[in-house]
Amino acid sequence: MKHIILVAIVATIWGTSLQADEIRTWEGKWNNRKYNTTGPLKCIATSDESGKWKATFTGLFKGDPFKYEATFQSKLDGKKHKLSGDAVIRGHQYQWTGSMTGNTLSGKYKSNIGYYGEFILKEKK
Repeated sequence: MKHIILVAIVATIWGTSLQADEIRTWEGKWNNRKYNTTGPLKCIATSDESGKWKATFTGLFKGDPFKYEATFQSKLDGKKHKLSGDAVIRGHQYQWTGSMTGNTLSGKYKSNIGYYGEFILKEKK
């Protein structure tokens, strides 16, 4: 279930310009709709000039800490960055989509074993 958050991963926030190698941090909550569970989630990410992101997600699932790495792609659409990616967490495939708008990173995810949900994170400066 912790892995559900992965897709948590990832997905969304900043204004119209992103700088390569800039480190960004967001915090908030993830939700797993399959089991109606939630928990804290933190994302620390950096991007390159091509819009590729590398992120580390950490959080708690029912008091149990988790950590995973994720990569995703960003594409500017007006003032919003659309995000998409996939990951393998504990052997399970995850796909997610999201966006970055202002100081909010948000996303939706689903796995090949039925986990699905969303997360909303706010940038921490």
